[in-house]
Order: sequence, then C-alpha cells, then structure tokens
Amino acid sequence: MSEGVYEIPDRFEDEEPDAMKNTDIDGQLYANVGAFKPSPRDGVVASEPDSSGKRSSRVAAVCLGLLCVLLLAGIIGLSVYYDGVSKSFLAYKTNSSAEIEQLQTSYNTLTKERDQLQTSYNTLTKERDQLQTSYNTLTKEKDQLQTSYNTLTKERANLQTERDFLSGKFTNLSWQKFESSWYFLSTETKTWKESRQDCLKRGADLVIINSDKEQKFLFNLKKRVWIGLTDSVNEGTWKWVDDTPLTTRYWYAKQPDNAGPNGDEDCAEIHKDQSPLKAWNDMSCGSKLNWICEKVF
Repeated sequence: MSEGVYEIPDRFEDEEPDAMKNTDIDGQLYANVGAFKPSPRDGVVASEPDSSGKRSSRVAAVCLGLLCVLLLAGIIGLSVYYDGVSKSFLAYKTNSSAEIEQLQTSYNTLTKERDQLQTSYNTLTKERDQLQTSYNTLTKEKDQLQTSYNTLTKERANLQTERDFLSGKFTNLSWQKFESSWYFLSTETKTWKESRQDCLKRGADLVIINSDKEQKFLFNLKKRVWIGLTDSVNEGTWKWVDDTPLTTRYWYAKQPDNAGPNGDEDCAEIHKDQSPLKAWNDMSCGSKLNWICEKVF
C-alpha cells in the first residue's frame, strides 16, 4: 500500500493541468489525500473523528477530579472534626478523671469520718451501758441501804420502846421475856373481858400463840390463864384478839365443846392439868381466871 502511495504522484504527473504542478507541498498533500479519498464504489466508508466521546471523557475526568476534591475536603473536614472531638473527649476524660478522683477522695474521707463516728457512737453506747449498769447497781445498793436504814430505824425504835418499857416495869417480877416478846402473868383473877382491858392498860394484849415453843413456855407457868382467843363474834369461828384466824391449835381432847350451862363457852384458856401441846379448853367468858398479857417488840 505504501508503494501505491508513493507511485501516485508519478502516475498523475502528466494528466493534471500545469496549474496543479505549481502548488506547494501542502497542496500536494491535500491533493493526494483527496485523490485517495475512499469512494463508496470501492466499498470503503470513511470514518470521521468522534468529538462527542472526547467531550464525555473530559466531563468524566472533570467530575472525577471534583469528586476527588470533595472527597479530600470531606476527609480533611472529618479529620479536623474528629481531631476536635478527640481533644474534647481527652479534655473531658481528664476532667472526669480529676472529678472522679476528687469524688473518690471525698467518699473515702466521708467513709473514714463515718467509721470514726460509728466508733465514737459504739464507745458512747458502751459507756452509756456501763453508766446505766453503775446507776442500776447504785440504785439497788441505795434501796438496800434504805431498807437497812428502815430496818435499823425500826429496830432502834423497838429497842427504845423496850428500854422504856423495861425501865418502867423492871421492878415488876411478873413480866417475863421469851424470844422477842414480854409476858405478864397476873396474880389475880378476872373475866376474859376484864383481863383484856387490864392488858390494854399495860400497853399489851392477851397473848397470841404462834408456835409450839411459845405454847410450852406458857404451859410451864403452871396457871390456868386466859389467852387472846374467842369465837364470841361468830360461834364456831375462833379468832385471835388481833382478828387473825386460828391456824395453830392446841385443844385437848373433844375441845372446844361449848358445854357450859348456857352453851356459851366462847373464850379459850390454857388448862394446867393437861399435856403441853393439848391444853386448850373453851370456857364461859364470864368465868374468872388468871391471864397472860403479851407485849411484842
């Protein structure tokens, strides 16, 4: 094909007009190009350059460049933003750590103070309990001392009374002491009522018997004597002169039997002809017997 191209100028050299020979090389080139212009008859179709494809490529390149610029700008913006966020987070973290440390320190301080207060409270509670115990002990001791004082005061009063009594009665040999009581044995006889009145005048009363030993002591005086026992208020219900019921009994056989002439044996005596613990007998209160007064201290 290249040979054909270079042969063409020689073939048309005589056929073309002289005017064409005088043209410059550019004209010859264009003439050659024109001579070799494909003809439809030869079955060759000439192709024109596609300018729209070039424009599309340039547009795509420009868009791609703009996209890259935008992407770069976005990346830079995000970098700047996240850098600021990171710095803010670090600052917040630092501040939060400092605040947490301060709160932890405050918490530890409060916990320590709480423990100290709890210890103080426990100590005070223990001291309070000790003081309460001491107070209770002192109160108990005070009550015991008060009781002892009252007892001693009563004993002193009793001793004073006994001393006064003994001072007035010392020369009277009719009074005898047995355990905590003094006893007066009369030398004359009177009715039960008169006997009691005599005892009351002496600051005493007819004897009340509370034990076997006391009964034996009185029996050994070897006198028939009135004692402070009667059922004159309520027949069959025997009571002592201080109105206490009869519990300890020393009646001899079949007594009391209320067997007087008028059925009025309402007062009790100790009969000297019986055994010591079976010596009581009921008698008419109008009978006259010796009597025994008792002064209790």
